[in-house]
Amino acid sequence: MNSRYLPVIAALLIAVTCSAFLPVIAQSSTLPTLPTTIFAAPTLTVVTIAQDDQARHTGVMWLADTFADFGTTAAVPNLVSQYKLLISYNGVPVVPSSIYCQFVEKDKAEPLKNRQGTWETLESIPNDVSSSFVCKFRSAEPGVGVLDVYFTGAGKPVSIADYVLFVSVSYTVGRSTVYGGDMQDLCLLGWPVYFAPGAIGIPVTSPAFNLMTTAPLPAKSLNYPHGIYVDPLGNWGSCEDLALQEQAALGLPISWT
Repeated sequence: MNSRYLPVIAALLIAVTCSAFLPVIAQSSTLPTLPTTIFAAPTLTVVTIAQDDQARHTGVMWLADTFADFGTTAAVPNLVSQYKLLISYNGVPVVPSSIYCQFVEKDKAEPLKNRQGTWETLESIPNDVSSSFVCKFRSAEPGVGVLDVYFTGAGKPVSIADYVLFVSVSYTVGRSTVYGGDMQDLCLLGWPVYFAPGAIGIPVTSPAFNLMTTAPLPAKSLNYPHGIYVDPLGNWGSCEDLALQEQAALGLPISWT
């Protein structure tokens, strides 16, 4: 073959090769087709809404009768806190497999030994006090109901504090178990603060048995008082501030660590 024709033959081969790949290149520039089915991970959603003080979104209790002689006429205690509760699996209300309530007391102290810097004048000390509370879920429909919380601990000034309530829920689907949770505020006072006249306490009939057991109801129920007051937190901006003030009034200043 004459060597002078080689450049022409090479050019023709290059042109034919490129034209063969042009449709492939054009097709690859288009967007891929989305799948018609989208799989979402299972989600167990838990929503709680505090009922005692809906303006501050917190539950409120008080030990009132223990400190009735300390400049207050609030002699009727309130040891029950109530929350609305919704449990749903992928948006559908379901009957939970288990409900567990954890209570953490938020104490305050002045750090001395392990102070991070001169600017640290106050620290929070969380303590698990779940043994001092009992929670009971009651539902009207699957996953829709109320959560009643009872204080069963010792009615002492050291119990006055701001608490964290964590509600943990599980739900079994086939061989798998999914979990969800929500957090709420709970305020335990020595006595309520209120500024409107006519505050009253009403009697509530409650069964005299341990709610943690499955013991049958007694033949007779005892009449426990249940205090209801106009504004338990008054003009205080937070439960923590009011709890510290009441503890100080009872001779319990902030401790040192």
